[in-house]
Amino acid sequence: MASQHIQVLTPPSKDATVQAFLQNMRAHNEPGSVPLVFGGGQLHAEMPLLLNVPGAPLPCREPGADFEAVNAHFSAQVHAFFNGLHEIEDMAAKQSPDEPALIDADRGLQPGIYIGNQVIESDPDAWGGDRNCLHRAFHSRRLTVQNVDSLPVLNCVTDLLIVPEEAFTGKPFGMRPVSMRTPLDLATRLPQLRRLLCPWLGEHFPIPFTSKALRIISRVWAGPWRDDRAEFARGVRQAMPLLPSSLTKVRLWFWRPNPYCWDEMDQAEQLPDLIGTSSSINNEFNNVDPVSLGLRELGSCLEELDTCALITPDLFPSGSDALLWIRMRYLRIEFHPYAPDGSWYFSGPRGEDPYPIGFAITREEHYPPGQENDDETHELMSEEKDEYWDDAPDIYDLRQPDMFRIHPIAERVNPLLLAFALSLQRQNMPSLQDAELFTWLTWRPSNVRAEEYEGSDEVPPSSGVEGISIMFRWGVRYEAPAAGGDGKGKVTWHVGEDWRPDDEVIRAFEDLVGGQDGEGNMVWKALEFVEEREQDPQDFL
Repeated sequence: MASQHIQVLTPPSKDATVQAFLQNMRAHNEPGSVPLVFGGGQLHAEMPLLLNVPGAPLPCREPGADFEAVNAHFSAQVHAFFNGLHEIEDMAAKQSPDEPALIDADRGLQPGIYIGNQVIESDPDAWGGDRNCLHRAFHSRRLTVQNVDSLPVLNCVTDLLIVPEEAFTGKPFGMRPVSMRTPLDLATRLPQLRRLLCPWLGEHFPIPFTSKALRIISRVWAGPWRDDRAEFARGVRQAMPLLPSSLTKVRLWFWRPNPYCWDEMDQAEQLPDLIGTSSSINNEFNNVDPVSLGLRELGSCLEELDTCALITPDLFPSGSDALLWIRMRYLRIEFHPYAPDGSWYFSGPRGEDPYPIGFAITREEHYPPGQENDDETHELMSEEKDEYWDDAPDIYDLRQPDMFRIHPIAERVNPLLLAFALSLQRQNMPSLQDAELFTWLTWRPSNVRAEEYEGSDEVPPSSGVEGISIMFRWGVRYEAPAAGGDGKGKVTWHVGEDWRPDDEVIRAFEDLVGGQDGEGNMVWKALEFVEEREQDPQDFL
């Protein structure tokens, strides 16, 4: 039973979905109305308000019972939403031919599920003044949809979008992430689904706050992080036999690319080994990164895969793999410089690689609350607020990132490039038209590191504005031969003028463009340094 801190929940109703849909359709059919952009209704999944009871404010950490109540409410909203869409399908099936169609025959229904942030009633008497304890602002438990098998089958849904409402800001404060397997679970109830779009599955990285207390409070708990990735792979395995054959495109962005580098990191900090040679998860997946394995299996049934993920070379199918990507036409993979085993694909310009391996995850240290003393953290937070607020309007805006990994570590990045090249061979992907593997690298060093490189030509040109990051896109793209062309295809490299992959990697890409005779179809381009990366807002709508 949930505590007294949970607001009384209003049971969701499928009628709300139906009425909102009909109102939208009526407005669309009015003379002079704008074209209907979204066809299928939206669920804005709200989290119940958490209450500060007089004399008994919210505890610093969320009890399990509170989360279960929140999760049950989220699940009930999804069930009501699906039931409402099912009723709309029934209404459409019974329409007279003379009536305006409720559901476009070509587009079908294209619903979106937007997951709201958790809201907490203000408590002026809580530590920190008018703010509640920030331990409540960073959630390690993920929302799930309960009893998926009892959801109605929706025969008119062609697209499904699932995204946090705050995804475009890129800030994890208050965000309740959804289970990485939930989109796949829902897809099994949509036999005509064509596109599954998830532009942020809730992975994020340690935030380099200047405040030591905030670094502690906002930590990314390594244990749940590892478990979430394993759950994705399990979800793929269970969903694969049930996914509709109509599903052609999947966008799964596990972490959210940010055009302004708000997701800056301290790249000198040691990160976890999310695979772990001694863990039961590692044994379950035969020493393979679960997300890479899950994406490899999922790719075998798709025509288009667009993903941002922490990956290993195991993502890519090989000639000996039973799960070849015979349908794949468009492949876009943005990999993170940090690999899921805790190593990095890139170092500093002078070979700086402070932690070449990740730390081992233990039950005692890396699941909340770990070994943290909350009272000591709260006291440190109060002290730091007094110190920092003299110089800045908000302690939460003060960051000290150290982003310096811009040089490829050959022994790590070459196997990734080689696996990518070999997977593109025609016997593996006979339908392929376009494929790219890339990452974005950022130069925003700490003050100490910046002084070490002052005046050096080893680093990107400065913007001249303090605190502004310099970014560039690093990677390779393959374009298959066009019909009626020379039959050789094209490979375009964006790796800089002073670096080349191993000869074995180059030969594998040469095979794609006609061997050494296709040398002219192998293009090497200089790096382009920018202060922000382009991003389409439509990705989040």
